[in-house]
Amino acid sequence: MSDPGDGTGDGPGDGTGDGAAGVAAGVQVILLDARDRVLLQLRDDDPGIPYPGTWCLPGGHLEDGEEPVAAAVRELREEMSLDLPPSALHHVVSARRGYGLEHTSWARLDVDAARLPLTEGQAVRFHALGRIRRTALGYEDDAVLEEFFARGDRA
Repeated sequence: MSDPGDGTGDGPGDGTGDGAAGVAAGVQVILLDARDRVLLQLRDDDPGIPYPGTWCLPGGHLEDGEEPVAAAVRELREEMSLDLPPSALHHVVSARRGYGLEHTSWARLDVDAARLPLTEGQAVRFHALGRIRRTALGYEDDAVLEEFFARGDRA
């Protein structure tokens, strides 16, 4: 998930992306398995980053001039070696969050999460919505997922 301006240049707060002047932009991807479980990423347990040791949706910041779909594809490749084609991503919403402009997409993913090679975070795991509702997610991911599942437009 994108970092809200921790000064490392790794998140919406760093001023990169396609947000309005001074507004950072990022992407997040809701990855669903066949049972509609959501792939969440456990952030590193580093006190110097936002939401250390917290489950979040995968994603990150947009680089200058980068389109949201391209950023989502890049972030998934960089963080967990997933190579999703841009056509697999379905736009959900672009919304201003407390940390900047966030572009949310979703996709189906049929993988064994335990076998994904991570370069960021401690783990990835599929979670059922009931479990997610009992877990405090980082950023505003709880609200994002509630809105997504309430829409019900997953084919």
